[in-house]
Amino acid sequence: MNYETLADEVINMRGSRQHVSFDRKLSDVVKGEMFVLNYLKNHGNKAHPKELSDEMIVSTARTAVILNHLEKDGLIERIHDDTDNRQIFVCLSHKGVEVIQEHHNDVIRYIVKIFEKIGKNDAGEYVRILKEIMKAVSES
Repeated sequence: MNYETLADEVINMRGSRQHVSFDRKLSDVVKGEMFVLNYLKNHGNKAHPKELSDEMIVSTARTAVILNHLEKDGLIERIHDDTDNRQIFVCLSHKGVEVIQEHHNDVIRYIVKIFEKIGKNDAGEYVRILKEIMKAVSES
């Protein structure tokens, strides 16, 4: 089988109902509000809004909308930078920590169920190959 045939197969699989469901569950972690909460959780519970915009690859206006919604829901707080009062940090609130941890646990449980269905060897190979793909993409 050549690379073009394999690439075509990947494209066709990505459009399947099962893959869309799998992708949707995982993509929640890497976009929008969940991305912001997850990013804060993994970066000392605080970041500058511009940093979040850059990481999400979205406009600062879109980031502001996300942050306003998260703040309204009590999941984040905005605090002034002690060293530069013009700068604002976005921080996880106690409720935000709980919400992102529960979401993280839900996604972990979902992935574990999938991995249990395919077995340890295939799950390990999937992760290994995914790492190789990420490495190849970063080198492109």
